[in-house]
Amino acid sequence: MRSYARFNRGLVSQYQKWMVAMHYARVTKTIYLKALLLYVDFIGKRSLARADHSDIRLFLAQASENGATLATVYRYLGILRQFYDFLNLGGVVDYVAPRFVRLRVPWHGRANSLTEAQVQRLISVARTLRERALIEFFYSTGCRLSEARNVKIEHVDFVARQARVRGKLGKVRMVLLAESATAALRAYIGNRESGYVFEADYKTQKGHLSAYQGKWISKWRYTRKEDLERVQKSKILGATARMTYEEAKQKHEALMATRDLSLPKRSQPLSKVVIQHLVANIGTRARIKHVTPHTFRRTFATHLHENGASLEVIRALLGHVWVQTTLKYARIGPDGLSRSFEKCHPLGNQYEPISTQQ
Repeated sequence: MRSYARFNRGLVSQYQKWMVAMHYARVTKTIYLKALLLYVDFIGKRSLARADHSDIRLFLAQASENGATLATVYRYLGILRQFYDFLNLGGVVDYVAPRFVRLRVPWHGRANSLTEAQVQRLISVARTLRERALIEFFYSTGCRLSEARNVKIEHVDFVARQARVRGKLGKVRMVLLAESATAALRAYIGNRESGYVFEADYKTQKGHLSAYQGKWISKWRYTRKEDLERVQKSKILGATARMTYEEAKQKHEALMATRDLSLPKRSQPLSKVVIQHLVANIGTRARIKHVTPHTFRRTFATHLHENGASLEVIRALLGHVWVQTTLKYARIGPDGLSRSFEKCHPLGNQYEPISTQQ
């Protein structure tokens, strides 16, 4: 029997290149590739171009037996649909087998969003200008974490109160800033005129003191001006037998005070991990559990929807392609339902008490 294993891997490799051309996010490409490699292993020596809907069902069933959740299996099916759509457009297959498979839609429960009072509490417990600017920016714009960390000062229009962000697939859109968010950003940015809004911190170099072969040695690095290259220097401070650690430390600090330890200026955004920790710590301070940057995105959509914004407007502000995706973000709470009923029902706010007198 002829083996199609190499042919199958070649098709996956071609799809990888297509994802790069489509500017898929790095995490998305990793997830897609992992799922497709699992599928290629399942197909084995057979040609995946000849697979039908029954093979797709068997693959999903095997994944479930191996411990995959319903949400994971549902994601696998979506990835296979995208992959076979690509093969169909290229003429490799004449029909998209995964499109003939249906799964029960996973139930994720109610979206995690905050109340207006909780948002105000989070803002009130911010201790630094950066923390205040982060919370205000996330809540005012509904940006994704990757969008917020990569926004630059040049992309913020403080007069028009808007900012330009780059979302998924490289799509650029304008987001709006509330007055409080604009003020918080101005206070945090200060005199900076360029670079990332949420810029990474760089600690000041202090040099290093060590003992080697009976000698106290002071080491430090400096930037060579002609080529901006970092060069390491060292100096012997004395013998360990004649000088205590405290004395060597004082001599080392005095030496460092006479040296240029400044690091070259680099503009890099805060890492995702740092931003997640900052937001989580603010949530802990406010005694609100499970607060993440994405929580503000859901809260942004929910609060706009509850206060009368149409789904199309929210979709444009969030950068969604499909309004169905926006609907998953914008959830109406009990108070919103009551207000909508009173406002929209013909008899909603025309209640008159019924007289009990005969």
